[in-house]
Order: sequence, then structure tokens, then C-alpha cells
Amino acid sequence: MSPALLDGDYVLIKNPRTLRPGLIYVINHSDLGRIVKRLNREENDRLWFAGDNQKSTPKSIIAPVSRDRIIGQAWLKITQSGISRL
Repeated sequence: MSPALLDGDYVLIKNPRTLRPGLIYVINHSDLGRIVKRLNREENDRLWFAGDNQKSTPKSIIAPVSRDRIIGQAWLKITQSGISRL
């Protein structure tokens, strides 16, 4: 998720009321385990995610994801330099 998140960063999550494209979510992916990705779009109750980095896992491998796989919305990040909102 570089540049938004770097290796070693921590994220605090919250339960989202609604899912919005452009926001970052933690997903319990059926094949990849726990991943952090940005929501691109919702189509027919399926969610399409992608990473910010070009070297990220391709969208075709990540998506589509069902709603019940969402753990939470990444809300804050904790880095060596402090805490900031995502």
C-alpha cells in the first residue's frame, strides 16, 4: 500500500457504516489471508480492491471480494514519526 502505508506501519481500524470507494480496508481474503487494500468499486454486491503500489498483487487476483470478508476500515496509521489519519 505504499506510499499510503509502509512496511512496519500499524493501522487502527473501525467498523464502517458504509463502504466507500477510495478508502482503505482490511480484508480477510480467502486465498491471501489478511490484506490491506483500497476499495475501487462495488458492483453487484462484489467489492473490487487494489493496492496503491504498481508492484502490489494484481486486482485480478484480489477481486472480487464479498462484504463478509471486510474486517474493518483502516482509519489511523501509526508510524515511527507519529499517528495520522488515512
